[in-house]
Order: sequence, then C-alpha cells, then structure tokens
Amino acid sequence: MSAFGPGRGTGHAAGNGPPAQAPGITYGGRPWVPSGLCPVAVAPVDWAVPRGYRGELVRRRVHDFPEKLVALTFDDGPDGKVTPRILEALAAHRARATFFVLGERVRLHARLLRQMATAGHAIGNHSYSHPAHPSAQDAQRELRATQELIREVTGRPPSCFRPPYGITKNALTRLALRQGYATVLWTIDSGDALGYERQDIATRATRAPAPGQIILFHDGPGHHTTAEAVPTILEKLSAAGFQFVTIPELLQAWDQWLRQSRRAAACSSTGAGG
Repeated sequence: MSAFGPGRGTGHAAGNGPPAQAPGITYGGRPWVPSGLCPVAVAPVDWAVPRGYRGELVRRRVHDFPEKLVALTFDDGPDGKVTPRILEALAAHRARATFFVLGERVRLHARLLRQMATAGHAIGNHSYSHPAHPSAQDAQRELRATQELIREVTGRPPSCFRPPYGITKNALTRLALRQGYATVLWTIDSGDALGYERQDIATRATRAPAPGQIILFHDGPGHHTTAEAVPTILEKLSAAGFQFVTIPELLQAWDQWLRQSRRAAACSSTGAGG
C-alpha cells in the first residue's frame, strides 16, 4: 500500500489516514480549499528565516546567545481536542509557538490551522503522513502536499521543516534541505511521546532553561498530558524571565546577534591593531 493509503497510522500520531485521493493537492484539477475558507494571508507574524538558515539543519542552539528567548514546538497536529487546549494556554500567556503539522491532519482540521496562524503562531511542514524512510517519489509528494495545504489555508508557504522521528538521513530530509527549508530539530525533548505524566513533562521542559532553547512537544491525537502540562511550563519559564517566540523569530534573533557579535569582534580587532 502507498504511504498515502487510507487508514495508515503515523508513528507519533494515531488516527485515520487520508482518503484515497489525498496525495495530491487537487480534486478534478482544481486546488483544494477547505469549505468556507479563502486562500488569503491571515497571519501578521513573519515566517521568513534568515538566508543563512535556509537549506540548513538546525540541531543545537547558538552558543553564548544572551537573550532569554525560548521556542516551544508542537509536532503531529493539529488535533481537534488537544490543540485548542494548547492554544488557549498560549493565548493566556501571550506566547507564540511553532506547530509542525501533518498534511493528513490539516485536511481534517483546516479551520483550526487557520486559527493557529491567525493567533500569530508559525506553521511548519512535518510531512503528510509521518513516514520514516519514504522513497524519493513519495518524499516529493509528502513535502509538496503539506506545503500546498498550508499555503491554501493560511495564504503563505511554510519556511521550516521538521523531519518525522527526527530522522535526517533519508530522502525526505534531503529534499527539504535542497528546497531551502530551515530543517529544525530540538535542544530539549519534553518526553511527552514516551508516556510521561504531566508533571514529568513539565519538569523535563523547564529544569535546564537557557537562552535559545527549542523544546519538543506533540499535539497530535491522544497527547492530553501535554495540554495539561503546557500551562505549568509557561508559568515556570515566564517566572524565569523567558519570552516565547516562533522558530522563525528565534532564527532571526540568532542571526542578528551573530552579526552584531562579528561586527564587534571586527571593530575590536581593528582597534587593537591601530
């Protein structure tokens, strides 16, 4: 059966697969647009990433980065029960996050995706059906279908990609890098995919905060303990002085700080030589 066949699970995210016609983005040669939605831009937050991160793998934070920024990231959604609870907690703390979505979940929850983008969160590509080692042909379909679904619902294409299972040596990740995606892993794993309880998830996410951390969570079907843990995580990190930004915002902050650091070093070197 094709990786896009009906009824296929996604590893991280349980749930039904897409209908048989789902691998493409068209029905009868026409673009797919969720009922009642128009493909127009709705989110004011910039999803662009600096040139130096396009087509690059991001797997660790920038050393000595001083700003107390942290990026909360959620994989495998959206889910009609879990994601709204997370969005509510984020809104209560005026926090922005990044959601790496699956195309098959977007088809089920297009209105929810638009709500996420309208609230100022960044949307990233996490493939269509969460394959581990797709063929080159399936990798193209996985990446393209989800990219176009995000574009149709939010009015803009994603700039960031997260590999399913964090696998970087496969056709899907190689293709994402060639296409210029900032391919983003994480620096802290909350452990919510391992069956930890709410308090354990919150502890793992907050026990060693440092400027520029990227924290991995999941908002796919069944991740209710994640939704329960997020308010505590937001409270603890806020109390420690952290601000919550999207992945594009974090990459922009890194890029600006690195540029300033290089200029300062160059000026210092010139002064010392004079």
